[in-house]
Amino acid sequence: MILLCDEDVGTGVPRALSWVDYPAHALYDCGLGGYADEDWLPIAGRGRLLVFSRNKKMLKVRRERQVIINERVGIIFFTSGVEAPASMLRLLLNKWELLEFLDQTEPRPFARFLAPNGRLMRSYRGVQL
Repeated sequence: MILLCDEDVGTGVPRALSWVDYPAHALYDCGLGGYADEDWLPIAGRGRLLVFSRNKKMLKVRRERQVIINERVGIIFFTSGVEAPASMLRLLLNKWELLEFLDQTEPRPFARFLAPNGRLMRSYRGVQL
């Protein structure tokens, strides 16, 4: 599994994961910083990268949702948009094996929602794929 963190997550979390040998990249570090979601999501889907984002609106914007479906993207949304990078990092490290299992076994496309308490859900506030 390779985790691709979008711009809403930033560069600190994926860099810290990489420093401890967890395969993770930031959009910016991949040369995709500033790209529209519908432009970088196909790259994630074709590369079978697992996307990590705080931007749940991707599932509500028709074009972006359709790209996720068409390109068979696997995506994990963090349910809270106010968490500090250290909290996200700790949560990802604690849930890494579960995310790997999901990445390997769940048919794509899929979206899951990761709460700060570690709960992984299929929907969040009525939003799902």
